[in-house]
Amino acid sequence: MIANLRQLDLNLLLVFDALMQEGNLTRAAERLHLSQSTVSNALARLRQQLGEELFLRTARGMTPTARAHSLYVPVRQALRLLQTGLGPAEPFDPQTAHAFSLSLNDYAQAALLPMLQAHLARNAPQVELLVQADDADSLVQRLESGALDLAIDYLHFDSPDLHYAPLREEPLVAIGRAGHPAFAGGLSLEDYQQARHITVTPRAGRGSPLEIVLGSARVRRQAALHLPNYLPIPAIVAQTDLLGTVPARLAEAFAPVHALEIAALPFDMPPVQVSLIWHRQQHLDSAHTWLRQQLIELLD
Repeated sequence: MIANLRQLDLNLLLVFDALMQEGNLTRAAERLHLSQSTVSNALARLRQQLGEELFLRTARGMTPTARAHSLYVPVRQALRLLQTGLGPAEPFDPQTAHAFSLSLNDYAQAALLPMLQAHLARNAPQVELLVQADDADSLVQRLESGALDLAIDYLHFDSPDLHYAPLREEPLVAIGRAGHPAFAGGLSLEDYQQARHITVTPRAGRGSPLEIVLGSARVRRQAALHLPNYLPIPAIVAQTDLLGTVPARLAEAFAPVHALEIAALPFDMPPVQVSLIWHRQQHLDSAHTWLRQQLIELLD
């Protein structure tokens, strides 16, 4: 362990960060615009200064040791703060290579990713997206550590370190198979309550906006199938008598494919607010600011 920070070359931390993200010496060198030998020598110097092994060479690449994992979060946070605090940031050039990590649920991946990827292909072809699962239990920690750049979600977390920007409102609708008797003459509250339903399981121990409204309105829903996400629901209701309650855009996209009936919910249900979420450490980062602006304009 280094007793005096003056002994440490901060450039070695950039090499460490790149290796942790890429897990591969060649890709880390390309990311840093350095030769492989330079990166290898830098890693050897860092190992010597710390007096500990940080990576093990395996058939799958450079595998971080337990010590490397324990260092990664504080090192990444320190580098973020340095990048943000040292003078005015240069504007992000969308023609340069850059990787962003996003957290999106299955619906957002289906509804938003196609248009975002098409936009990037036209305007920022070197930008790479790394999409992560929408694990709500670890979302705040991933944003804080820098392992995640942005989340697109309806959840709100009680953290003063997070920033939010509204993206869009998502109305919910009921769907069922073609010819489902509940939709004859319009879906009534009685029909909705008598039918059996597919539900989406809560995340991070929280009920969804729909479940909260159902509880406050005292609407009973008979659940027959519990799923972790929305995407399978249209295909399942198309072959059963079950009903699903899903975002309207998802219903409209799959209705022609599965010949679905779509109806407004027979009770007051405000649209679900979907927001961009990011950590304050990223707030002034030029690349991050650029991506946020692209998303807001694209979904406006």
